Amino acid sequence: MPGHMLKEISIFSDVRAAQRGEPGLVHSYISSLATALHTMGAPVNGTWLMGTSGFAFRIWVNETLCPSAMSVFDWSALIPETVEQIGYGCTYVSRLWNEEEHEATRREEAHGAIVAGIDRGAPAVVWDVADCEWGLIVGYDDEKKTYGAISSAGKAISLPYDKLGQREIKILSVAVPGDTNDRPRDEVIRKSLEAAVAHADQKEWAERPTYQDGLPAFEQWASVYEKWNLLAQGGKAEKVNDAVGFFSAYYTSHYVSARCYAKEYLKTIADGSELLLEAATHYERVVEQLKPAFVFFLKKESPEPESLTTFASQVRAARDAEEQAIDCIRKHLANG
Repeated sequence: MPGHMLKEISIFSDVRAAQRGEPGLVHSYISSLATALHTMGAPVNGTWLMGTSGFAFRIWVNETLCPSAMSVFDWSALIPETVEQIGYGCTYVSRLWNEEEHEATRREEAHGAIVAGIDRGAPAVVWDVADCEWGLIVGYDDEKKTYGAISSAGKAISLPYDKLGQREIKILSVAVPGDTNDRPRDEVIRKSLEAAVAHADQKEWAERPTYQDGLPAFEQWASVYEKWNLLAQGGKAEKVNDAVGFFSAYYTSHYVSARCYAKEYLKTIADGSELLLEAATHYERVVEQLKPAFVFFLKKESPEPESLTTFASQVRAARDAEEQAIDCIRKHLANG
C-alpha cells in the first residue's frame, strides 16, 4: 500500500465539560490522545481520561510562566502509562535530545509503528507536529514521503518523513494506542490517586528549580505575578503585560481545566468515600480561586498592578485548597 489517510478527523471536544461551563481538554497531549481514541471508535470520557491518567492532578510552573512547562515531565514514564491507565495498550517510541546516535533507528521504528497504527485505524499521538505541542499523525504517503498530520488546534499539516522528531524541538515521541487491556478498575483508580499524591509531594521527575511541580508550583506561580508587578511599577509595564497576558491565559486554561476534571473524577469514583467527596469539594475551591484570572486573561487585556497582587493571593489560596484535597486523598489511600 503506497499510503493511507484516515478521513474526517477533528480534535475531540468534551461536550459534557462544555455543558458544565468548563474549558474541557486543554493539554495538547491529552486532547490528542482523546482524538486518537475517538477516531478508533473507542468511547471517550474526558473525566475518566484526565482522572485515571493523573493529569487532572498535575501542575508544572516555569519561573517565568514559559509555556514549556506543560511538556517538562518524564515522557517515557507517563505517556505510555497514561494510555494503559485509560484501558489500552500502547506502542511508544522516543528519542531524547541526548540520544542523537539513535536518531535514524528510532525514527525508522516510529515510522513502522505509525504506519501499522494508521492501517488499523489508530492515529499516532506525536510531539511537535506543529507549535511545539502534541498533535496527531493521521496518514502517510510513501510516494511523497510525507505524513498527514493535525495540530492540537485542529490545523491540517503535511509533515515530511525526515522531519519526524526533527522540527523546532528535536525530540521524538510517538505513542500509538492499541487494543483494550485488562487492568482492573480498582487498580486503575488506586494508581491514579497514588499518582496525585506522588506528584503533589514532588516525587515525579521535574526539572527543578527552573520548573516546579506539585504543591510548590503554586508558590512559584504566585511569585511570578509579584515579580511582574514590581517590574510594571518600575516602568516596564508594556513588555511585562504582554507576557503576563499570553502566558497567564495558557496557564490558567490548563489548570482550571485540570482541576475541574479532578473535582468531577473524585465525585465519580468516590463510591461512598467521604474523604474523596471532601477532596472534590476542595478541588472545587481550587477552581474558584483560579477562575478569576482565567476569565480575565481570556479577554486579552493587560492587568493593573493591583490585579497581579490579587491573582497571586488567589493562586496561594488555590494551593491551600489543593493541599487539603491531597490530604484527604492520602487518608483515603491509608484506609485501604
